[in-house]
Amino acid sequence: MRVCVTILVTDWSHGMTMATKQSKTSITDSATRKFLIDKEERATLSCTRITGFHIIKLKQSGAWRYRYTNAAGKRRIATIGKYPAMHPEVAAAAALEYLIRDADPLNEKQHQQQQARTDEEIAEARMFSNYFDNEYTTHQLRKKTGKATLAIIKSNFPEWFDRDMSTLSAADVREWQKRKESEGTAHATLKRAYGAVKTMFNHAAKSHSKNDSPLLDENPIRNVSLDAPVDNKRSQALVAARQSARRLLTDDEIQALHNGLALFAEELRRQRRNSRKHGRAYLTDLDAVEYPHWFIPFCYVALYTGMRPGDIYSMTWAEANLNFGKITKTPEKTRHHSEPAKIVMDMVDPLRDVLKRWHKQQGKPQTGLVFPSPVTGNRLDSKAHTKPWKNVKTLGDLPDDLVFYALRHHFISTLVANGVPLLTVARLVGQKSAQMIESHYGHLSPSSAAAALNLFARSVERKAVVNE
Repeated sequence: MRVCVTILVTDWSHGMTMATKQSKTSITDSATRKFLIDKEERATLSCTRITGFHIIKLKQSGAWRYRYTNAAGKRRIATIGKYPAMHPEVAAAAALEYLIRDADPLNEKQHQQQQARTDEEIAEARMFSNYFDNEYTTHQLRKKTGKATLAIIKSNFPEWFDRDMSTLSAADVREWQKRKESEGTAHATLKRAYGAVKTMFNHAAKSHSKNDSPLLDENPIRNVSLDAPVDNKRSQALVAARQSARRLLTDDEIQALHNGLALFAEELRRQRRNSRKHGRAYLTDLDAVEYPHWFIPFCYVALYTGMRPGDIYSMTWAEANLNFGKITKTPEKTRHHSEPAKIVMDMVDPLRDVLKRWHKQQGKPQTGLVFPSPVTGNRLDSKAHTKPWKNVKTLGDLPDDLVFYALRHHFISTLVANGVPLLTVARLVGQKSAQMIESHYGHLSPSSAAAALNLFARSVERKAVVNE
């Protein structure tokens, strides 16, 4: 590019600072204001000291521009800024810098924009949710245990899903561990979940082909370990809190649950009658159906079987066999195991009656989900029961802190408290061994050892009497 102003060349020989100071633009602030007032739109005022630097009048302001010839010999114009937001001397300094460097500002701007887009795309790809939902899900689904791994990460780290993975740190891990411990999560469970998410970060920090680069420069939590389990006093308090939650519901609470479900049904019917009366007669008449909401039979299944909510959501009519009155179900929690647990349970009469009525209301389907979404027909969201459960608790005057999982606790606790063998209880609720039942519900069990000794003593006494 040719430099046509001699003073620029002379000043440059004394250094950049000297050139900038002695090469002020000939376009002053007052000259600019007068130009913009007097001249017509699209008129230009050129600087006599900096080749190519000028201002053009726009409809409501002026724009500083720099005209130059690029390496290909093509004439181009780059916009530097707007007046009066940018002072003449500031705009002139930018133009002079382009001139001295023999730069192509439009090409540089395009490169910067492309780089900005690239950086933005990389940042978007580093979002925990994006990486989990796309690349890592694809990777895990190639494995036999992949679904289980994904489920562990999704259920344990919801607060990380809107984070850039590169920004996570030891402080985030400490906060996560503290929160999970306050919820009563066992340390072994924390280690399993944390190991799963660290493996995902390692995957993101690894190049998987010769042509790509890793998404993360390094795993930001690679050297972060979980803190040791909480002290004995705190641990005992957590255990006590968990055991207090694993209890039988009182007779009053069971009655309140039935009342809450009945009032919930009546409230829905009343609302629907009102809607149909006021111009929405096309809506289904809920007075004509047995259950105005799927949650009512759903809740009864939980109460009479102790099944986990996720297993009820996924239960099919093939698994809930009404002809034989039997539920046969592989729990989702162990589905990925080489030898998964299996629930085989006879339906008690109240449950069989509920499911028969619901089956009839659904049109007596031979296949498909027992509780499909009334909107899509697909599986309901895993938290779909949360809102109706809250309504039932309010209507039935149940404790606010009573969680839906309490129905499973009640089922197990009732069996244990009534002396049902722990292994039998374990198999009914989808556990492969009695270890979990004994660990979490054993405090409710009658002393089996004492009962056995008493039985033995009575047997010996009877034999002694016979011998006499």
